[in-house]
Amino acid sequence: MRIVVTRPQRSGERTAAKLEALGHTSVLLPLFYPVHHHERAISALSHPMAAIAVTSAEALRALETSRDRLVPNLSKPLFAVGRATAEAAEKIGFKHILTASGDAVSLNALMTERAALFSEKEPLLYLAGRPRGAVFEEGLAAAGIAFKTVDCYAMLPCDVPETVLETALVKNAADVVLLYSSEAARAFFHHVSTEKYEKALARTQFICISRNVFSLVPEIFRVNAVAAKEPSEAAMFELLHRNSGT
Repeated sequence: MRIVVTRPQRSGERTAAKLEALGHTSVLLPLFYPVHHHERAISALSHPMAAIAVTSAEALRALETSRDRLVPNLSKPLFAVGRATAEAAEKIGFKHILTASGDAVSLNALMTERAALFSEKEPLLYLAGRPRGAVFEEGLAAAGIAFKTVDCYAMLPCDVPETVLETALVKNAADVVLLYSSEAARAFFHHVSTEKYEKALARTQFICISRNVFSLVPEIFRVNAVAAKEPSEAAMFELLHRNSGT
């Protein structure tokens, strides 16, 4: 199958390698690229805190160039939104990782169970990025958890040339498009809003990482769209396996 991957370049390359190992042809179509603010993140880690929360592995990549300065914090509890983020934290060297099931709601539940850890003097440090949803921070506030948010990366839109879009989606039909975030879904369907793309994608399946992402698929494509049962790449690949037999 010919599968279009809409993740940023670095994570997209990892996904492409998995797909090719399964015998698929992968096409990278990054719609956003990360800008890291590692000094801002390291500075935040120098202040008193009880634990760290991370809702994207991208936040941990912002720390990679300063690993030697992370040492005092590696024994702190780190709350990761899901398995991929937890693996990134472990790779950097964090020792005490607590992993939610892949979304902000489950991470909030995990944090609430341990609310006694946090105080105004030693709050939770949330290493965040932009753009982001409000669900996690609203949940922390509702649970009375003291926290500080620091933006340590930003995802900026790629300038996708028309020739790249045509090559990826029109000249060779895509069997599947993988959509990993609400921002990627919005950007993708903005790019393909003309008639030639509607025709080219008429039989393409859209595999969405969550129901939220699925809700952003335009009605014209909705009949061929599905949402993963949990917000993870593994669940997306399960849907792919079910449809392709790989």
